[in-house]
Amino acid sequence: MNDQKRRTYGFIIGLAFGIPYSVISQLINVWMLPGIPLFDLPVGRITTVVLTSLFMGLVGLMVAWDEESFWGLLGSGLLAVLGSSLLAFINSGGGEPVASFFLSLFTFLPRLIFYLPLGLFFRWLVGTFDTAGRAPSSGLMRLLKVTFSILIVAVIGGRFSLLSPEAREALQDMNALVLEGMSAVENGEEVPSSLIPVDGFTTYAEGAYTLEWSSDVDSLPVTRPIAGYGVTESLVIARFENDYQFGCVFTPPSHLPKCINITRVR
Repeated sequence: MNDQKRRTYGFIIGLAFGIPYSVISQLINVWMLPGIPLFDLPVGRITTVVLTSLFMGLVGLMVAWDEESFWGLLGSGLLAVLGSSLLAFINSGGGEPVASFFLSLFTFLPRLIFYLPLGLFFRWLVGTFDTAGRAPSSGLMRLLKVTFSILIVAVIGGRFSLLSPEAREALQDMNALVLEGMSAVENGEEVPSSLIPVDGFTTYAEGAYTLEWSSDVDSLPVTRPIAGYGVTESLVIARFENDYQFGCVFTPPSHLPKCINITRVR
């Protein structure tokens, strides 16, 4: 297989993998939580799907660039780490660049090791189309083999983005709490007990909002129950269109969260 054909196969394979993988990873939680207004990163889900697909095409191109697989794998791993760091920085809003740099530096090697198997997978798929020195085989069978392999790995990889059952339950509970609180304010009733410590809720919690899940429960200054061993706690942040926001920590098995506003109320 000549260089041009090998590189073309590499780009097409990377792109073919990136499309289903990015669609599943970006939308699986939306599908699993219908009706929940999930927080969307600054880049946006659709844009992220397009950029991720193109980026995977470049990774596939890099894997197949050189006839020697070692340099292609190393280059693709470095490219993947750089691209993921850049996307994370953009989605963080561009704040604290020094902290983002050191975080990327400390996680460089683990992420490089993580991306190497993906490069090996792409290289194996490219090799499937190289018939030199092999017994003749059906082109359709090779294409089906590559297609099914891509779909299986893409689905498995994308499914890792699915939030845990505890996280999904916390998002559902938070959505119900926000709606109940907004309804109580609108009808002149007392808000739920979990929302009483949230300064400014009765004044600023109005209009459209989004919910973001996080595992960083210690970042919210609230007193919460001691979690049992192996229990997944959840921090859910509600952001309103008027920039008001508050957070709640959910500690299973209790459905009563500990909440506080995280917006300076004037």
